[in-house]
Amino acid sequence: MSRRPQLQSIQEALGNFTSEYENKPAYQLALVQNAWLNTLGEAATHKVQKFSLHDGILHVYFQSDSLRHELSLQRSRLLSALNEALLGKVVLVELALH
Repeated sequence: MSRRPQLQSIQEALGNFTSEYENKPAYQLALVQNAWLNTLGEAATHKVQKFSLHDGILHVYFQSDSLRHELSLQRSRLLSALNEALLGKVVLVELALH
């Protein structure tokens, strides 16, 4: 009698695959960049020169001073929207716009 293989859903398989990377800074930064893209869209994402993440503080370096100024006025709403999009996988405590 042959054993039946253990079937997993795609979500379980991907969860098992990515679980070892969850605490890696590069993986967390990729999650944040994806949340930024989903929250603000492609146009705003293209105007970002660089993202960096240190101790829960997301540093965003802009090519556009006008976008940086506009987003600085909505900093708390943007931080809340990003945390909501991240679903607790990464928790942002502050947003530094440069």
